[in-house]
Amino acid sequence: MSFGADEEILQDFLVEAGEILEQLSEQLVELESRPDDADLLNAIFRGFHTVKGGAGFLQLNELVECCHIAENVFDILRKGERRVDSELMDVVLEALDAVNGMFTEVRERSPITAATPELLAALARLAEPQSAEAEAVEEVVEAPVAESDSGDITDNEFEQLLDSLNAVKAQAEAPAAVAAPAATEAASDEITDAEFESLLDQLHGKGQFAVDAVAPAAAAPAAPAKGDSSDITDDEFEALLDQLHGKGNFAVDALESAIAAVPAPAAPAAAAAGSDLISDHEFESLLDELHGKGKFTEVGTASAGSTAAVAKTAAKAPAAAPKPAPKAESPKPAAAAAPAPARAPAAPPPEKPASEAETTVRVDTARLDEIMNMVGELVLVRNRLVRLGLNSGDEAMQKAVSNLDVVTADLQTAVMKTRMQPIKKVFGRFPRLVRDLARQLKKEINLELVGEETDLDKNLVEALADPLVHLVRNAVDHGIESPEEREASGKARGGKVVLAAEQEGDHILLSISDDGKGMDPNVLRAIAVKRGVMDKDAADRLSDTECYNLIFAPGFSTKTEISDVSGRGVGMDVVKTKISQLNGSINIYSTKGQGSKIVIKVPLTLAIMPTLMVMLGNQAFAFPLVNVNEIFHLDLSTTNVVDGQEVVIVRDKALPLFYLKRWLVSSAAHEEQREGHVVILSVGTQRIGFVVDQLVGQEEVVIKPLGKMLQGTPGMSGATITGDGRIALILDVPSMLKRYAARRI
Repeated sequence: MSFGADEEILQDFLVEAGEILEQLSEQLVELESRPDDADLLNAIFRGFHTVKGGAGFLQLNELVECCHIAENVFDILRKGERRVDSELMDVVLEALDAVNGMFTEVRERSPITAATPELLAALARLAEPQSAEAEAVEEVVEAPVAESDSGDITDNEFEQLLDSLNAVKAQAEAPAAVAAPAATEAASDEITDAEFESLLDQLHGKGQFAVDAVAPAAAAPAAPAKGDSSDITDDEFEALLDQLHGKGNFAVDALESAIAAVPAPAAPAAAAAGSDLISDHEFESLLDELHGKGKFTEVGTASAGSTAAVAKTAAKAPAAAPKPAPKAESPKPAAAAAPAPARAPAAPPPEKPASEAETTVRVDTARLDEIMNMVGELVLVRNRLVRLGLNSGDEAMQKAVSNLDVVTADLQTAVMKTRMQPIKKVFGRFPRLVRDLARQLKKEINLELVGEETDLDKNLVEALADPLVHLVRNAVDHGIESPEEREASGKARGGKVVLAAEQEGDHILLSISDDGKGMDPNVLRAIAVKRGVMDKDAADRLSDTECYNLIFAPGFSTKTEISDVSGRGVGMDVVKTKISQLNGSINIYSTKGQGSKIVIKVPLTLAIMPTLMVMLGNQAFAFPLVNVNEIFHLDLSTTNVVDGQEVVIVRDKALPLFYLKRWLVSSAAHEEQREGHVVILSVGTQRIGFVVDQLVGQEEVVIKPLGKMLQGTPGMSGATITGDGRIALILDVPSMLKRYAARRI
């Protein structure tokens, strides 16, 4: 699918519609708990309406059709002609899924798959008012006019009225200005910005527009117009359209003042029998002008149909006798006790503060990545200069290098912030996920989101989405009991799942907790033995915390039956692997009968990593600093052997000890060491010691991917350049243990 000249407009549509669809997903789930919230109903209505408008301009007819019917459903809801129920929510959420699917196809330039006829039929049925409620509404609401027909006009009629007012005014201004030049100084026939914004606000706001307030105004004569042009400029018109999705009640006196300034249509025009609907061609022309290159063309002539629209509206009310006066007097509102004061000529609007759109620049993420790469190279040069400055005896050079160090650190922080996104981008999908799972599993669950504004690197936001989905699904399926089980154990019928995020130094902590049944260590031990994960003796020696971590083992599951939600023993293994790839850690805490909590710790960014540099022979290696617990020098003759594994005793606890040089340096495979430095690392819930030859120190490094020849090398996550110009390999400890120690942590 190609959009040709509309490609730039398409990109704007994809950005705006993408944000709106994310908001709609959250708002629809929220609507179930607040079905009578008028503001929420209006917001959802405007969301579908905006997506429909953008799709219509790009001629995405399948998307327009689905959004239009969904919009009608919420128009009925906000009028109170139907109630929100579970059936309606299921259909609307299915419609949102269909819209999201079509939106994805548009983004990928694929042919659009239209919504199914069954879905459209279900939506159309829900877009009709419920008979009983519709009758009740008709009995309660009194007609605002004496005529038998309704006193309200639709959104389309309201838009037609605005178009007709401008058209009629343009026709009548020229003769009126010649016939009565003196009267032009006393009254203004222009609609002010505030009045026009009020009209547009009413179009999508609360309540309906009453014709009885329009009819007397349209029938009343108006003072002659000024000779200058009454059309608004491009900038003014676009500014007014920016208010199209605002809220607020319609100010009747503003409308009356606006219509009072419009001359009464001529008799032939009033008798015209033309259509009062704007044609498709005229509407498309208006949209073309809105997004086109040229100036907005003035309406030189009004069509008979447009003139008849005003005449038809005016005919609904008794004709008012003309009152010659030096100034045009505003007609009385239907519910007002006194006439509104005459409107003075419009004063220049006060200067408005710059909007967010004027202070924000949209930048392609590829450019940000390029800038981040250049800053990374600058960090490497900085490290090199710092090392040279320390070795130099020149005090002036040391000061200059110190200043460069500070500036580089500030620049690095500023660039990193440009790549930051709130975790809400991920959290926003979970209310819908939990809602659907709860209905499927027949559970009552309340999801609480905490710390949604916590920022982290854009790449991390995307990478954490799938692991969090697995964890939330597990909390809903495994953690929360059925309502009957919860009542039997003295708990409330509804369970609670809390998804929280907070920043801790240069790391982000994510937690998923529930108030369900928790985990039983003895049950986990038995399952591990049954599934062959370990023998009974090894299982009995496991601590409770180590038992909880068994759920990360491949193929391990506490479910006896496999469902489409869980039970295959794959999800948690994927979570552990993904978090390890992000240089993060994951821990589990649980209390039987009270619930469980899973805590994930990941760095703020993946581009630059603090590391501990070590030497093995002449080769430099880097441990991620987040995993380093402590370092000490050790006489290796004092080590012990337990179950065939060499261990070191640290504060009365035996920790496994490995000689890193024997794994990574081929010439030292059988070399005996009498002493060395031991680096204690945290890997999951365990602590492990590695013997190294030399400690270089802490250093911030830029992670460079390995070349094609080295990609997939066990134990290596990347490479970097050290401060002294050497190439250092960054170690991936979990995969290294799996490869060389035949041990999965």
